[in-house]
Amino acid sequence: MPRGAATSPKRVLTVADHLGSVGGTESAQLEIFRGLARRGWEVHLMYVSRGDYGPQWDAFAATTTKIGASLPSRSSPVAGAAGVVRAAVVGARIAPSVIYVHSAGHVPLALGTAAMAHAPVVVHLHLPPPSRQPRWLNASIRRAAAVIVPSTDAARRWTTAAALDPSRTTVVPTGIDSERFVPLGTSARAEVRSGIGVGSEERMILYAGRIEHNKGPHLVVEVARQSPMPVHAVVCGFTSDAGYLASLQSMMTEGRATYLGHRSDVAALMAAADLVVVPSSVPETQGLVIAEAMACGTPVVAFDVGGIADSMRGFPDQLVPANDTQQLAKTIERFVDWRRGDPELGRRSRAWAVENLSLDRSVQQLDDLVAKVSGSS
Repeated sequence: MPRGAATSPKRVLTVADHLGSVGGTESAQLEIFRGLARRGWEVHLMYVSRGDYGPQWDAFAATTTKIGASLPSRSSPVAGAAGVVRAAVVGARIAPSVIYVHSAGHVPLALGTAAMAHAPVVVHLHLPPPSRQPRWLNASIRRAAAVIVPSTDAARRWTTAAALDPSRTTVVPTGIDSERFVPLGTSARAEVRSGIGVGSEERMILYAGRIEHNKGPHLVVEVARQSPMPVHAVVCGFTSDAGYLASLQSMMTEGRATYLGHRSDVAALMAAADLVVVPSSVPETQGLVIAEAMACGTPVVAFDVGGIADSMRGFPDQLVPANDTQQLAKTIERFVDWRRGDPELGRRSRAWAVENLSLDRSVQQLDDLVAKVSGSS
């Protein structure tokens, strides 16, 4: 029996496919459970593969257990199903008071574990529903005791797509660590920019996120290429699309754009930038990078898609109609020189993010909800 299993009434089990810095879901799940651990929850993790987040999970989780599969695969459905059953048995032995998963794909495993452990299931849906969500998976999500989404737009999409009960669907914005994402002083900003080849007279616009066509990093590069003022586009993030990356890098031959690849110093890059640009054409549920950038004192320009408007309620002039590339360029040019034209914009951006999108505020809401569902409050 895991340590504390006989005494802790606040024992939460979660599941992850990969313990690594792939995207917003992985980082959000890590920060949420770290926050819950600080609030007295005994955290247990089952995972499929380890990555750079592994040591951080090890530091606060009571147990971290490797499993073979979290969902049966199409290529080997029988073996995959057997792996999921074995994982459910492992999870039930932990005797959780609640099972709190962060992916629709983990719901079947959570429900199987719950049936044996007699525990409720909470589902946190960070991503929008796919265009073709299986009916059986929607039915599984409806069996959860509570569903959490990060924006009002995500709530609308999920309740429509999966016929969820609105009374059991709660909006909790994903919070950011406002002590990690902080502004930099003038000399520190200059040092970061010099280290990545951005000239002292250039305006730096940053794209940070997955390197995919529908996320739009090529639009950021194109704005820098076409801008009448000296603008330098910096692109960083993870990609699995070698073809798109090659196309993106072919646009960077004129010296006004830099590709950095996957970076661990994103907070410093955000604070060093003049603008962070979020040109996604997909319905983002929230756009976590927006809150991170604003906490760094760096304004954001973004397409108005999905739940992004929730994250930028205080800055509607910086929202651009979806896929309007001409307006995107105009809005970037309007705000990129804010340090001269509106020097308080950075301070206002951070103040809004800290007040409305802090990690402490989000985790407190999640703590209250999960405790209520599990009867641990």
